[in-house]
Amino acid sequence: MEQQNLTAQEEGLLDAINRARVANGARPLRIGLRLQRAARAHSRWMARSGSLNHGNWYHRLRSFGVRGHTLGETLAWGVGSDGRGAAIVGMWLQSPPHRATMLNRGFSRVGVGIAVGRMAGYSGASVATADFSSG
Repeated sequence: MEQQNLTAQEEGLLDAINRARVANGARPLRIGLRLQRAARAHSRWMARSGSLNHGNWYHRLRSFGVRGHTLGETLAWGVGSDGRGAAIVGMWLQSPPHRATMLNRGFSRVGVGIAVGRMAGYSGASVATADFSSG
């Protein structure tokens, strides 16, 4: 499958997700092109709207052609060092539902998107989406 070029921030997020997965006994994830497109589009939308919101994420992923028996999504935002991959993954690890999604052993592919915008009155916020699939 064609590899989507990741930005440095997206590479950092992917690396942090895979480090957390391996440390917790799960296999690392590979980028899924459709997941990547969906995650980027959603992060851009959230950064423009200033709203951290899943919306109908299942329908959105399907509209990008994402398939798989199991799908998942995690979102976050942060400013400065809190917007880097390691900090975002640290936040997800501290939240039981986010942790369960990120470490789900049934997932094999991921798409990561980070866009910069304004959130909760903070400009320059990194807004992150990670979309997961079992296939």
